[in-house]
This record gives sequence, C-alpha cells and structure tokens, in this order.
Amino acid sequence: MGEFVRNCRLCKEPMESSPFMMCPTCLIEGDRVRSFIRKHPLVSVEEISTSTNVDVEKVKNMVKLGLSSKHENKILK
Repeated sequence: MGEFVRNCRLCKEPMESSPFMMCPTCLIEGDRVRSFIRKHPLVSVEEISTSTNVDVEKVKNMVKLGLSSKHENKILK
C-alpha cells in the first residue's frame, strides 16, 4: 500500500500523511498569527501580515478557514 499524500488545507502544497490538515510551515505560521491576534484583536490583515511575516493572502485564507481565535471576526477588513 502506497503512502497517503494530501494537500495542505492552507497553502495547498502536497504534504505527507499527518494527523494535521496543514503542513508544518502553515501550522507554525498559524500559531504566530493566532498569538498576534490575541494580543492585538483589532488590527488589519496587512498589519498582521507585516508583524508576523506571513503573506497577506495566507492570513486572509486563515481568516476564511477560521484558523485563529474568536477575536478573528473583529479583524478590520
């Protein structure tokens, strides 16, 4: 039986089988974004991107997928 490969839910890059739906890089970036949003709940997506060094489009995808805290709905768009 071959190894199961799927795409990361966030960046869509192929990744090895894992209990997580995202690749290790996206998991780390997601944690960084969540942490920043918890400390600064009313900032723009651009500010989040600049402060966390995560691409703006990736931050927007995190928001769409609901990958950050409950405060995420308060992000200014």
